[in-house]
Amino acid sequence: MDDKENIHSGHRKRMKERFARDGGKGFADHELLELLLFYVMPRCDTNDLAHRLIEECGSLIGVMESDPTVLCEVTGIKENGALFLKAISELASRYTEKKLYDPEDTSRIFDTPEKIASYMMPRYMSLTSERVYMLLFDNAMKLLDCHHVCDGTVGKVEIPVRVIVEQTVKKNAAGVILTHNHPNGLAVPSKEDVYATKRLEEALRLVEIPLIEHFIFTDRAYAPIMTAFRPEEAEGYAASSLKEVFRRRLAECSGRWG
Repeated sequence: MDDKENIHSGHRKRMKERFARDGGKGFADHELLELLLFYVMPRCDTNDLAHRLIEECGSLIGVMESDPTVLCEVTGIKENGALFLKAISELASRYTEKKLYDPEDTSRIFDTPEKIASYMMPRYMSLTSERVYMLLFDNAMKLLDCHHVCDGTVGKVEIPVRVIVEQTVKKNAAGVILTHNHPNGLAVPSKEDVYATKRLEEALRLVEIPLIEHFIFTDRAYAPIMTAFRPEEAEGYAASSLKEVFRRRLAECSGRWG
């Protein structure tokens, strides 16, 4: 073993002992990234590599959210290392999701926008393209299913109305909430978002199932779309629970044929 390898071996041992002692609480971002890379790059100076990755991607979050092909463009990182970091990112996202929402808690009622946000935000944390989910509820606003509908590009996604209606009927849902994200954007509906929401709302009316709301998510914010084209509801929306919104939407569906 040469002197350089001896130095790296001693450094790695000290880093691991330090992590075992304090759980990484005192680690800087580049040190934690360096430690992770120990396990996939046994003969590389991962300290320098961690610094380069953070510098190229802008931050530790940027590293974990980058596509593996982008990471491979950084000098010193290979496919195995890039895929390893992507797997860690996905693991962290799923851990956060499970921590915030217990899937075994079947009694949970999703009756406020905040509860929807706490459940959905982790699913959008590391995405760099748009993704659509549909949440299906029973009459008490208990979650029946959270269905990944489709993905789009960085700035566009087509909402498949037929697929959503068919899945809603198949699951015997009483109400639907749609969500999609604006990666690196604002939680503000575009004209296309409003148009697509109106189309879906009308299609669901035909089977007498209300679209309760359609939320846009960003990394740190969210906003309802339907309020944007229902200004008469905007003032009272903040004070309303989603249950009340659900009841109004259901009455509209039923009244259409009454």
